[in-house]
Amino acid sequence: MEGIVPIEPAARQPVFVGRQKELTVFHDWLKNNDATSALFAISGMGGIGKSSLLARMNYLVKKENVRIVFLDGNACPQTPASFMEYVHSLLQSFHQKAPLDVLFHNPTGIRLLLCIDHFEGLAEVRDWFLHTFIPQLAMNGIGIVIATRKPLPISIAHIQTLSLPLDYLSYEESVQYIEKTTSLFPKQIHDLANKTDGLPLSLALAVDMVTTSTNPDVRAVSQTISAKILKEVTAVSLHPLLEVLIVMEYANQEIFEAVLGRKVSLEDYRNLQLLSFIDLHPFGLKLHDVAKSYLLQDFQLREPTRLYRLHRSCMRALYRELTHASQTDRVIIASALLKMNQAMWPKHNAYASFTQRIHQVRTGKLIASDLPLLHELLEEWCFYSVDKEHNQNYHDFLDAVVQMDPDSITILRDYTNKPIGMSITVLYTTRTAPLLLQHFQNELNAIFTAKGCRHAALQADTYIPILVTAQNDITAYTREELVGMLIVEQLVKLETGRRAILVATNNSLKQFLRTIGFNSRPVTDTSCDTSWARADIMELDLRTRPFGDWVLHMMPEEQHKQNSLSVNHMRRILQSIQSPRELNRYCSMFTDCHDGRAVQQKVLQCLQNPDGLSKEQQDVLLNSFVRYPNNIVKAVAASNMSRATFYRQQKKAIQKLTDILAL
Repeated sequence: MEGIVPIEPAARQPVFVGRQKELTVFHDWLKNNDATSALFAISGMGGIGKSSLLARMNYLVKKENVRIVFLDGNACPQTPASFMEYVHSLLQSFHQKAPLDVLFHNPTGIRLLLCIDHFEGLAEVRDWFLHTFIPQLAMNGIGIVIATRKPLPISIAHIQTLSLPLDYLSYEESVQYIEKTTSLFPKQIHDLANKTDGLPLSLALAVDMVTTSTNPDVRAVSQTISAKILKEVTAVSLHPLLEVLIVMEYANQEIFEAVLGRKVSLEDYRNLQLLSFIDLHPFGLKLHDVAKSYLLQDFQLREPTRLYRLHRSCMRALYRELTHASQTDRVIIASALLKMNQAMWPKHNAYASFTQRIHQVRTGKLIASDLPLLHELLEEWCFYSVDKEHNQNYHDFLDAVVQMDPDSITILRDYTNKPIGMSITVLYTTRTAPLLLQHFQNELNAIFTAKGCRHAALQADTYIPILVTAQNDITAYTREELVGMLIVEQLVKLETGRRAILVATNNSLKQFLRTIGFNSRPVTDTSCDTSWARADIMELDLRTRPFGDWVLHMMPEEQHKQNSLSVNHMRRILQSIQSPRELNRYCSMFTDCHDGRAVQQKVLQCLQNPDGLSKEQQDVLLNSFVRYPNNIVKAVAASNMSRATFYRQQKKAIQKLTDILAL
């Protein structure tokens, strides 16, 4: 049996980025010659970089001339006696006399590190290792580093136990890795960093593909990652449960049963919880964000129609949960229901976009040190939203609302906790009415009659959204994507049976709000207009209409069936792709298109950045309808196919594009 088990190829990568927090903890222990013995438990889903971090620690240890023994849990003996014999044989290579004394007594005070990758492979001796082997270690000088899928809830009196859960890499770290391993252009680096979601394995696979393949298609990475994730799911009975979690924000045993229409055993539920990419949610179980992203992509590539049907079933189940939930639980359920519906919202609206899931930012409450940065954000928003003479009014309002009603402000923060976006949505009450009337008299006069103004304040049933904005120089996400995230946070507030009403001048905002069910009417005078746009009043009233009904029927199933997108429709759309006027007739088939130009942009965007089309299918469609319309000879030649193959591939590509856009 070999003394050192070879490290996996992923761990031998010469380029290493990120994990500075974890490495600092380990390096501090390594540099302290008097350090207490320690157990470092690196945990995370498959592909998150546990083996790579272990290899990096191995490298640091060798630089310090500390003795190291490296084990692979999948190759280790599975009984306590044979495991001890194995470790004994490895230690003999540098401590021939009573080698186990080094571990359990360490009389000479040497520094020794025992690394175990794939710790879950030691399933048969896991409890013995943690509760018998580890507590017997010498008090000083011994380090144990294990890489395991799930965190270890363990505490040992005389040994430091340090949990190191790994998450995805930041966008900046992903860019750093790509820059060190490729010679791509900045735009290509940005696209690759975004598409790989900060998953180290995905990053390594994508970089390998673009640097070694003559015809790279990074979209194939999602299938590879999905296969690796699913390899952990050995029980067939767990697959339907996993598919539900791919679609939903969370699920518990009751929700699984409601969606699947059958009993779900407690054993299956617990086994699902043990998977490395399953996290706990206050109301059940949820998928790790990055795992969800890849599994969802793969599901959509394989079975888009079944995914749509499952999506509808999951929404109905969550809707039933919402109608029977207590008041304290409704906010979480409403948020999950709303986020599920984002798949139906605009992907490329110029105000709010839902192109991708956002992993690396979070929302929170205002703190005092935020205010200067919020004024900078506000000044940027004023530049493109209002005429210059109104700027100071908004700055004064921000200062006032911070003092009077700070809960009206939602802050968006990056991974360093710095504010990068904010929204201000004020509940209109007798307390806030004077402040709003002082700063936005014209807007309130346009929204309410004098009697309605007093009534709304007394009822406290109306939210007035003032603004939502975000930085435009965040490299990982566009401003529109960040604004979309903030808008979802605000819409959840309507679950309590209230309405949202605002004066809007931005045409893209108005288009988006109409898409999700807001009614609009023009302002009767010009007092709320800007010098470049007319104002409209946008209103969504859920005071008498249940929140769940609004979300569930944003794209009614009956309407979807009546105006469903067929292959023939798709072919005619592609044939008319150069003419927005001719595309007007197809608007009703898309939830986020109000005119032919929007249909044109949606289809072209899907062709330029396809998720679901192969590179070959993409080229066939672009050559057929965009590059060489009405010139089949050039289109066939550019696709480098025979005419028969070209027509066969074109038919398949149109079918696939239809399935993608029908979602």
